[in-house]
Amino acid sequence: MKLNVIVIDDSPIQLLIASKLIQKNECLTLLGSYTNPTLGLAAVNSMDVDIVLLDVEMPKMDGFSFKKGINKEVPVIMNSTRSSFKSEALRSGVMDFLCKPLNATKLGSAVSKIIAVCSHKSYPPNVFPAIAS
Repeated sequence: MKLNVIVIDDSPIQLLIASKLIQKNECLTLLGSYTNPTLGLAAVNSMDVDIVLLDVEMPKMDGFSFKKGINKEVPVIMNSTRSSFKSEALRSGVMDFLCKPLNATKLGSAVSKIIAVCSHKSYPPNVFPAIAS
């Protein structure tokens, strides 16, 4: 079983880094990656998404406005180069906040947290060994 992930980040370089981290993780499937948050929001609202990896600062729509536009329950991991957004992000209801640059350890930890918190979905205990280690 793999978790479906969509990534939204206006920086093509950051989008590429996040996308590669997801593709290298055997527990995750990259459904899509978007530099345009409007297109990303449409994808999140229309696809079977398990996790949204979301940048905070984007020119057309910030991450907080994006999150408000999601029309279903889906865990969100927000990320930014500025750690000053962490408190606001967590108050907004995101599952986790990561400071860039992203790496496999940070992403794995955030995904493990989502798995632990989302009790409405049951995952077999050995489905996510790469994340736990």
